Amino acid sequence: MPVDQKILKLIPEGCRVNWNATNKRYYVFKSKYVYDPSKKRGKEIRTQVGVVVDGKFQFSKSYLLKQQVKELKETAAKAAEKPSARTGKQTAAAAETKPVSDGVKAVPDSASKVKDSRQQSRVVYPLDYVYLVSLLASLSGQTSCVQIADFWASSRPALEALFDDFPRENISHDTVRRLLMLIDPDEFASFYKRLVTPLLDQYLSRVAAVDGQAVRASRTEKAASGRFALTFHDTENGVALCQKVVSGKENEITHAASMVEGLDLSGCVVTADAMNTQRSFAKSLVEAGADYCLAVRENQKTLWHDIRMAFLDVTETRARSWTGDAALEHGRLERRSVRVLPGSVLGPAQCGHWIGLEEGCIVAAVTESTDKKTGRESSQERYFITTLRWDSRLIAEQAARAVRRHRGVENELHYVLDVDFQQDRTQCKNANYLYNRVLLNKFAVGVLNKLQNEESKESAAEPTNKKRWMNKLRSAQTALDALARVYQAAVHA
Repeated sequence: MPVDQKILKLIPEGCRVNWNATNKRYYVFKSKYVYDPSKKRGKEIRTQVGVVVDGKFQFSKSYLLKQQVKELKETAAKAAEKPSARTGKQTAAAAETKPVSDGVKAVPDSASKVKDSRQQSRVVYPLDYVYLVSLLASLSGQTSCVQIADFWASSRPALEALFDDFPRENISHDTVRRLLMLIDPDEFASFYKRLVTPLLDQYLSRVAAVDGQAVRASRTEKAASGRFALTFHDTENGVALCQKVVSGKENEITHAASMVEGLDLSGCVVTADAMNTQRSFAKSLVEAGADYCLAVRENQKTLWHDIRMAFLDVTETRARSWTGDAALEHGRLERRSVRVLPGSVLGPAQCGHWIGLEEGCIVAAVTESTDKKTGRESSQERYFITTLRWDSRLIAEQAARAVRRHRGVENELHYVLDVDFQQDRTQCKNANYLYNRVLLNKFAVGVLNKLQNEESKESAAEPTNKKRWMNKLRSAQTALDALARVYQAAVHA
């Protein structure tokens, strides 16, 4: 029916209106026609601008948000073109607006570099948007293909308002699964690295823990306990650096050394359990500019015996020690202490086998526990070899920190993946899908850790726990805001 001229005078130029009898209002929109290669014909794309209710026009929130993002991008681009006369860097306006833009576009921009083997003229769901929605969904623990497809459907209006070319159709869970299986793990690993590199704050001393985690529901004939995901985890930043999926626990040994290549470990202390205490792994770490702190158990029988006897030698008086305060953990009162001796006490035979050990140290870490209920006391002593230099003034404190921070990969990553993300129940036989799916989870954990860190810096109160953060991030808009906050903090760090 014809529209009253009074209504047409209310709406912005270039817009059209459509009367909705049910809601008794005019919907104001802009439209354009684009060619759809999948259907080989043009189609109309409408963008809602606002509504006219009771003779008054008002903009929709999604349209205003889209315009705000557009203005921020334009402001950042202009500021980047005009260097500050004082510093030669971006102006303050650019520094403030760029992170917001990065938070919105970081995922699509990184995913666009992933090689897509599909016939591009028939692509309906671009990989960048599939990965964007998958990552946003994973922030709230929605990591199954069905959950990602449902998140796509519920978030599509908000994402259409932010991205002009976002697909106008919902995606099926089968398509999500197929696309997660399609991409080679190496391509997905590069995509992941581009995402997390800006999130890594530079500390004077970092500790990276190496450990494997089984995905129990991925059992196969060759992997009775499920496939293992071997991970390098930056315990200071709370971010997984990389991963490798292996068929069994014993295969970690052959893959740990190969994972060092391509990682920036300069000035980092890398810790690992006794299984990865291998000469090839130690050599690769030293060549990468890192120190190592590797656990020694009975699997290295001669080395373990020599270290134990060195600390039992009553004539050895050079030991340096550190003792921590008693702390209550898991219903036990625990006190930790560390003793350190120069690596040279092991003699030239052992030092010749382990690169850097002669200038390094051997470590004995003791944990004494008292059960609060029963009063039962227990003591555990563990041994380590490290390239941390013996002549360092605070060598005992450095060794104690490295030994303790290794627990970060269990407490801050593996526990969260199993409990909050239900990763142990991921039923999968396809290696590509498992690799990509697990890496999605680890990105989400890294972002959640960053959100908690930023919250603790801003407030003296205890930071919100991960489960509550995950509940907050169930909508696309709040998840995008969280990404913007994390990338903004990374830029200003």
